[in-house]
Amino acid sequence: MRKLTRASVAIGLLLATSLLVAVNLVYLNGLVITKPIMISHRGVDNGNGVQNTIPALIKTSKEHPDYVEMDIQVTKDHQFVVMHDPTLKALAGVKKKPSQLTLKQLEKITVRENGYQAKIPSFDAYLKAAHKHHQKLLVEIKTSSAYTAADTKRFIDRYGATLLAHHDQVHTLSFKVMRDLKRLDQKQFVSYILPYNLTFPHTVANGYTMEVTTLNDQFVDKADRNHKTVYAWDIDNTDQMDQMMFMGVTGVVTDNLTEMQQEVKSNTDHPSYAKLLLTFMNELSLTSNE
Repeated sequence: MRKLTRASVAIGLLLATSLLVAVNLVYLNGLVITKPIMISHRGVDNGNGVQNTIPALIKTSKEHPDYVEMDIQVTKDHQFVVMHDPTLKALAGVKKKPSQLTLKQLEKITVRENGYQAKIPSFDAYLKAAHKHHQKLLVEIKTSSAYTAADTKRFIDRYGATLLAHHDQVHTLSFKVMRDLKRLDQKQFVSYILPYNLTFPHTVANGYTMEVTTLNDQFVDKADRNHKTVYAWDIDNTDQMDQMMFMGVTGVVTDNLTEMQQEVKSNTDHPSYAKLLLTFMNELSLTSNE
């Protein structure tokens, strides 16, 4: 019995070693490295303009991201304005919420960031500029106490057809808005934003946008099996990018577009065996600690 046990252990170790070698060979030859969709966060790259403004959009579009991610909110008169923050204090020095001003009032306000300045744009103007420059958008619908279900319907009625025609996408942190968007227009691509990886949600969303700190390969695998995309945010350093490429995420949202594009090119065109091995061992370490 002891000999049989020792033989079984020996065979098990041999199989495990062979599997590890096989995985390493596949990995080191770049066969499991994926090339993710590149998404510019808030339409900027390394502070090249004011977030969510048209001059920054045009400048960033010249760097050819797959998508520009940007944010919209409803105004006092229930129009759509391009703005991320819940108030205008940080960028404009105005102690008001976007929902407390009309669209015309908001369009007159100058926002400043990274040594640049620009006017706050309406979504209509931003969308027109994006399409003029052949830039696809990932539109985040941000909600507030002023946002209603009628705004979701208004968004689809006004923009649904053009978003589809230009292959734009939508994502939102609101489960209700995500569900209503898909109910109103099943053809729209809608991703559900998840700040934490608590459990895999089975929803009508086309995919999930997840904050990177809790994203893992188990979630990505489940999403793949359920035919859902996974966008990781914010990916702003090369180590994170390497890990996301190994995990096989669909896309990454980044503030450092050019640097991440270069890292993807380096990994896919001329993969360094030492670097790939290091990334692989880091992934094993992360998995063992879960």
